[in-house]
Amino acid sequence: MRHFYLVLTIVGAITPYAVYFGYLEWVPGSSSALSLAWGSPIAAATLADFTIACIAFWPFLITESRRLGMRHWWLYILTNVFIGLSFALPAFLYMRERALEAPTERRG
Repeated sequence: MRHFYLVLTIVGAITPYAVYFGYLEWVPGSSSALSLAWGSPIAAATLADFTIACIAFWPFLITESRRLGMRHWWLYILTNVFIGLSFALPAFLYMRERALEAPTERRG
């Protein structure tokens, strides 16, 4: 699973920016991006779903990081905000798998 999460981390880092820059190429300037995000019921539902998923991810991230003795857990929240959940969640799951595979004496 660890390699699967790593691949998703890479794809999740590239995809949001590829879509966003594709949008900027189609419509120069980003002033209307927020209105488009909430502009239709489908877009609003997707954004609400994404927001709830992010809010659910953060307590899980903090709890698991502390339980496994993972450092720098706050970086995943930053990447969630600045890149997206598509990067932050697989990156965290990849590092979590590494922590789970590590010998017990290395944790803590």
